[in-house]
Amino acid sequence: MKIDWPLAARNTWLAVILGLSVHAFFLPYSHSVYDVYQLAARHWLSGEDMYVPAREHYRYSPLFAVSLTPLAVLPDGLGAAAWKLLNCGLFAWGVFTWSRRLCPKVLSANQAAVVPLLALPLALHSMYNSQANLMMLGSLLLGMAAAAEEKWQRAAAWLAWATLIKGYPLALAMVLAAMFPWQFAARYVMALAAGLLLPFAAGRPAMVMSQYASWWQHLSDSTAIMRERLRSVDQLFVVYGRPLSERTFAFIELLAGVAVLVICLGIARRLTDRREILFRTFLWFSLWVVLFGPATESCTYVVAGPAVAWAVVDAWRRRAPWFERALVVGSLLMMGPMVTDMFGQTIRNFSNEHGSQPIGGLLLLGWLAVEWRRRIRSLNSQCLPPADERPASETRKAA
Repeated sequence: MKIDWPLAARNTWLAVILGLSVHAFFLPYSHSVYDVYQLAARHWLSGEDMYVPAREHYRYSPLFAVSLTPLAVLPDGLGAAAWKLLNCGLFAWGVFTWSRRLCPKVLSANQAAVVPLLALPLALHSMYNSQANLMMLGSLLLGMAAAAEEKWQRAAAWLAWATLIKGYPLALAMVLAAMFPWQFAARYVMALAAGLLLPFAAGRPAMVMSQYASWWQHLSDSTAIMRERLRSVDQLFVVYGRPLSERTFAFIELLAGVAVLVICLGIARRLTDRREILFRTFLWFSLWVVLFGPATESCTYVVAGPAVAWAVVDAWRRRAPWFERALVVGSLLMMGPMVTDMFGQTIRNFSNEHGSQPIGGLLLLGWLAVEWRRRIRSLNSQCLPPADERPASETRKAA
């Protein structure tokens, strides 16, 4: 029987989102961080400090809390279910848009539909916990797709909104500003400024200013607050008995960020297709986030979900050698299912204790380097003139 993969992907995502929303309605506080966002929104409504520690620290911008106030006034179960629908729904929209409008055009409709299915295992943890990084990632994917279609105003708005949820999309925005200064930079700055100013339309200026001061203080302390949760490359040094100081790892983060910027600028120089340029830029950004990000937790690996999903599809589409397939499948398993209860508690604990997620990220990084090298060779071969128009020495060299 022939499978309609686009229909199967849509139905699978719909069933998962609806099921999780029903669960949230009846058990709004079960394995969820929605109460953290809800409390911040209620603090905003009552004029209290959103950044005073409660069960968990509220880490996001004042605008994010303001945007959740319509849900905060609802009964807890209804608000939790509505947040699950909104959060997961925006993420699903972003992933499906990524697979159709940003992934390389060589993918067929069925192959493009498999990408969201393979991204799901890395997203389930965040979907179950109601993590806002889903909304952030969905906004990034929609923004990158808009940029690929030269809808720069929309791209700037989506990336600004993602930045006001989590800080590290600022790094992607800076890369895009360096690559497309005239099209993107000014629009992004204006969209970000508008987002920072909007809370002043919803509260007293003095109160809003105090919330921004608290937010800045929390951002300054956030890495130290959650250092025991970090799942970046830093974790591997801890696991294997060679922990790095915060200053040393901060330098490595910066160095890796500069390397990604240089790589992305090099990609922009070598390629002419804007869609492929933006696609590959996001791949490198997602790897920087999970491996070298300043606040990488277990749920942060959802950022690499679209990248590794595409890598698996591409490896099978090209009938890549077995070692390449092993790299991408191992990467997907180690970054997602192996650190959940999907394979049982024993495997989950072992994987977490031995740095499964950053190792999976490194496997994906290795595969991406191999794949880019192959792409460069393809570009170089396309630049060569026909054999009968080249000198004999060049013909032998090419052979």
